[in-house]
Amino acid sequence: MTTYGYHGKILFIDLSAQDSWIEQPDALFWRNFAGGGLLATSLLYRHTPPNIDAFDPQNALIFTSSVMAGLPYAGLARFTTAAKSPLTGGIGETRTEGPFGMAIKAAGVDVIFITGKAESPITLKIENSSVEFLPADDLWGQTTVEAQSNLSKSFGQAAHHALIGPAGENLVRYASIVTDGCYQAARMGMGAVMGSKKLKAVVLEGSDLPPVFDPESCEQLTKAYQQAMLKNPLTKWQHDPPGFSCWVHTHGIDTALCSRNYSEGVFPLADHYQPNAFMKNYSGEAPCPGCPNNCIKRFSPNGSDAEDVMASGIHQEVTGTIGPNCDIGNLNTVFKANLLCNKLGLDPTSLGFTLSMAMEWAEKGIKTFHTPSGDLHFGQDFALLEMVRMIAYREGDGDLLAEGSLRAAQKVGGDALDYAMQVKGLELVPFEPRSQTNLALGYATAPIGPRYDICEHDWDYDTQAGWPHTMNNSRTIGILERIPMEYLGGDKVSNYKALSTLWSAADVLDLCIFAVAPTRVISLQRMADYLGYVTGWQTSAYEVMRLGERRLHLMRLYNFREGLTASQDTLPDRFFRDPLTCSGKLKGIKLDREKFTEMIQFYYQMMGWDQDGIPLPATLVDHHLETFLNSNDK
Repeated sequence: MTTYGYHGKILFIDLSAQDSWIEQPDALFWRNFAGGGLLATSLLYRHTPPNIDAFDPQNALIFTSSVMAGLPYAGLARFTTAAKSPLTGGIGETRTEGPFGMAIKAAGVDVIFITGKAESPITLKIENSSVEFLPADDLWGQTTVEAQSNLSKSFGQAAHHALIGPAGENLVRYASIVTDGCYQAARMGMGAVMGSKKLKAVVLEGSDLPPVFDPESCEQLTKAYQQAMLKNPLTKWQHDPPGFSCWVHTHGIDTALCSRNYSEGVFPLADHYQPNAFMKNYSGEAPCPGCPNNCIKRFSPNGSDAEDVMASGIHQEVTGTIGPNCDIGNLNTVFKANLLCNKLGLDPTSLGFTLSMAMEWAEKGIKTFHTPSGDLHFGQDFALLEMVRMIAYREGDGDLLAEGSLRAAQKVGGDALDYAMQVKGLELVPFEPRSQTNLALGYATAPIGPRYDICEHDWDYDTQAGWPHTMNNSRTIGILERIPMEYLGGDKVSNYKALSTLWSAADVLDLCIFAVAPTRVISLQRMADYLGYVTGWQTSAYEVMRLGERRLHLMRLYNFREGLTASQDTLPDRFFRDPLTCSGKLKGIKLDREKFTEMIQFYYQMMGWDQDGIPLPATLVDHHLETFLNSNDK
């Protein structure tokens, strides 16, 4: 029976034995798990033992597409990387744009599942579903830019690469994987897992894309998207230079801005982040195949060579985590830090909040970190850049900060933990939860920890600040009225459940959230239509949303298996204790701990979880997850 949109193949690779094989689950498996983090979690649950260390060779590193992603149409460039996270000890998942997602499909597979550990550094070359194990001793120690240059000489410019830099090799717990120069699989330490396996690179070649059921409709949808994206204020902002990394200068107008490790809600140097300042360093787009939006732009630090220009793509969070969060007013420093993250293989979000924690420690007299350029303090450009390098190589004081904010704070002791802006061991993102309570709920309860795209932001729905077009597609998922972004209450929980489920569904299908509902071009109904155009399935918006819920249920169950509990569904004390220092209607607000705890319990009930946040047996059966039930629960 012909499958459309995907091959139906999982490529298993054992690095210890240097062996590989293909498994082809039946059609119901793909219908139930579809792709992305849902598919990856199901494989981790089945093929890895519980309670292993994230750096144990038995942990799996998974690159996965979906039943519809990796094809040359709008919003389909994403892929997912997953493993047990060395930061949280639970499910680790990050999604990445760029050409590598299509390269997975073109190599003849849908999933690459890697276990074991090589005796010495190794490169995997995958083409036409087959694997070569190649020595990588000469690449070990190189930056991603250096390694990619050498791999391109060996395999040609048509090959695609997923690489770790020195940070991954040195097991920095928030090391990232960098694909095709500047597209990061950034969060949750996937690069450290790859480094623990002595795997320097995955090289993909081939042109074996699966057939599409209705290519004409996919092309028409992409053309319609190209026209509509310039009329939608969010997709137009993403498309037009300087793009979505340029936001700091506006964010303090209607909502608080994360500044100085969330100790401040304003940033006096925000005007340094105006569009004209970005454009002085603009170096072009970092496109995604088939998608006309080209959200990621390149901004090169002054004096960059051609290879550094190609590695200078920047994502939305970097500007906030390295800029106002570290009190850096020099935009060129932000671009330098971003380039260093791409070359060394570091998640700039976890990096930024680990640095800002250390800076606040220095301010409070808890601990001072030293670099050859001076002590690490807020606003110290040269010390910040030097510490980035020291963290990647675990040199001097960088060794402690390489452990991430939670573990570093626990080692320092005393009041140090109070300044670690993290949940479940994963660092926060630079979007204020005191003023946006949907985000607060997501940061606290999401199985993958805090993520800025856990749901559409509360700002969009605010009674005063929200976009005029916000409600058009939001009413299709049950959001009927605007709610103040700072409001705490049950009806806000209902909104969060709908919004987070929708983007969870997009994550399963590896549909880019920068293209889809609720506030961008492709509505929920069109997401379902799109799935049908690619796969030939008779499907519905209901099935799409069910995929999103199923991902959350199974991730939650996996985390419980690995020892994460409801007690970790919370936020740092700062957000309950310290009022916002910004001006306007949000001045002085903070989260009410009792109301917030009630919201969490209410969310558990809405999701069909018990009071400990564990999916009920009926919930698992309802989502065809009964094989994950213990025998005494059946």
